[in-house]
Amino acid sequence: MTVYVAGGLGNQLFQLAAGWEQAARLGCSLYLDVSHTRVAGTWTYALGPLAHPGRVLDRRESPWTSRRFSSRHVYPVPRRIGAVQQRVRLERDAAVYDPEIDSIRSGTFLVGYFQSALYFSGIAAAFEVALREAGSDPDEEEYLQQLRDDPRTTLHLRRGDYLAAPGQPLVASVDYAMRAANLLRDLGESRPLRVFSDSIDVVRGELDGRGLDIEFADESRLNGPFGTLRAMAAGRGMIMSNSTFSWWAAWLMRGADPQARIVAPRPWNESGSARADRGGRDWIGLDARPGRDSGSRP
Repeated sequence: MTVYVAGGLGNQLFQLAAGWEQAARLGCSLYLDVSHTRVAGTWTYALGPLAHPGRVLDRRESPWTSRRFSSRHVYPVPRRIGAVQQRVRLERDAAVYDPEIDSIRSGTFLVGYFQSALYFSGIAAAFEVALREAGSDPDEEEYLQQLRDDPRTTLHLRRGDYLAAPGQPLVASVDYAMRAANLLRDLGESRPLRVFSDSIDVVRGELDGRGLDIEFADESRLNGPFGTLRAMAAGRGMIMSNSTFSWWAAWLMRGADPQARIVAPRPWNESGSARADRGGRDWIGLDARPGRDSGSRP
């Protein structure tokens, strides 16, 4: 069983989880093809600190390579004609869980994002343990305990690459965040906000003068992105960004506190798709388009 690893950490976690689930079901080995991450201008392999059963294929071992076909798309192709004997399973619809994945056999090459918790329900407990332990150290644990002792609502506002990406508008705006905070207050959750962002100076300016009770997380005390995930999950509720990184933090938070309220933006991207499998069944969907002021269940 081989998984094609692509995208940022959030996407790579979904791909690993889906492959791990299928390898466990089939009782076979799991391999990670990272040829996509070696193409100039794409994401790097980010799963190194995570303990998992997969083995990264050396470039010489994999019969696959990756080629850029446009400014936005990189695809796997056989290294040479006739070299690939694997069956290829392409994700059919990125918005909807496909139960037919459980019909694949050992030796399949999985290509897709598989962004639903339904793809890894069997190994979810092991995956949660791996996420909570990845790259952690005593200094970080001391800071995480401080966050747990001062419970706040996590607010994640992703900017970074979204600022320039043509197909990913910034739906998780400050307007959305303020409406989400008001909604949580109306539901009896009146804790102050703890803010995380990959563009902290940009977000600091956006939040200035908004009258919100906030503090910014000290990410210098965290051990990379896995530490940031754990710190985000240390809250008692969460206002998500339209980001798979947000998704994993919310999932971890719910693992520790099944009653934590999660507010997720809708629509997830410019297509306006409901992306029904993205959120948990009782996460609160809040319309993130400008001028909207109501929440709805996913």
